[in-house]
Amino acid sequence: MNDSGALFFVLMAGLAGMMTLIYFPLRIFLTATARGRRLRLLQRIRRLRDELGQPLDN
Repeated sequence: MNDSGALFFVLMAGLAGMMTLIYFPLRIFLTATARGRRLRLLQRIRRLRDELGQPLDN
């Protein structure tokens, strides 16, 4: 019975380690790229707003 408990613990520890090595860096990368996309979109909106605020040169 102790053997199956130890095996379960090792399995859970291994899964936690894999999650730490794979999930967290992936989550950080996806968050950073989403922020970058949002920043570029806001800059584009500001640029368009500035262009629309200026009179047309004919």
